Amino acid sequence: MTRLAHGRTTHLERAEIAAETLRFFDAGDDPSIRQLASALQVTPSAIYHHFASRAEIVQAAVDIVWQEILVDLLARVGDPFETDPVEVLTVSGVAVRKAFVEHATIAPYMAATPQPDDLTSGGIAMLASVFERFGLEGEDAAEAFHMYASYTFGTALFAANRRVANQELHRGSKAGTGNGHRIVNESGEEAVYLEVGDRTPGDAVTYPDDDLKGAFIDGQWHFTHKDGSPY
Repeated sequence: MTRLAHGRTTHLERAEIAAETLRFFDAGDDPSIRQLASALQVTPSAIYHHFASRAEIVQAAVDIVWQEILVDLLARVGDPFETDPVEVLTVSGVAVRKAFVEHATIAPYMAATPQPDDLTSGGIAMLASVFERFGLEGEDAAEAFHMYASYTFGTALFAANRRVANQELHRGSKAGTGNGHRIVNESGEEAVYLEVGDRTPGDAVTYPDDDLKGAFIDGQWHFTHKDGSPY
């Protein structure tokens, strides 16, 4: 039996490496082998024992996201081979967009041509069944599949890239500049927004693009036009 690496209580597995890689991406990083090895408390050679290249590791992390999409889809529609095909396609689109946005940093890698495996084959078979139930066959079914996939994955990838871009451009708003910003929830789930401030008496705020300003008076916010007249 091989010895455990210092600081570890279990032997390293492929699934652990893939999960750690996805965690790095979800934190906004694109990890190197050395970063993964450090986080997993192993040597880089231990990771290469399971994967021949970094590309294989990223693909394994991508597979986790595709599995999340499939689990989400099945939880919503039950048996996709029996459920109304319109509902299957609609829910599939929602599940894809939700996962792409939640895992936005790794989303560009998900646009790569998938490796042939059981998960890919199962997804294609499911969608083929959907289009067959629309009465489409042969080239007509292939064209419908291509149009659906291009729209679904294209819009999901755009949403993911927009989230990453917004995070980079609006990580915070510098005080006193007057630059406005907004927060958009594109996850498909409820979100909690935590705003930290001291609520200083007499504090005031203005909105650059709107005829609106606010003042914190007697423990409450009061909003007026910029000239002070009430709404």
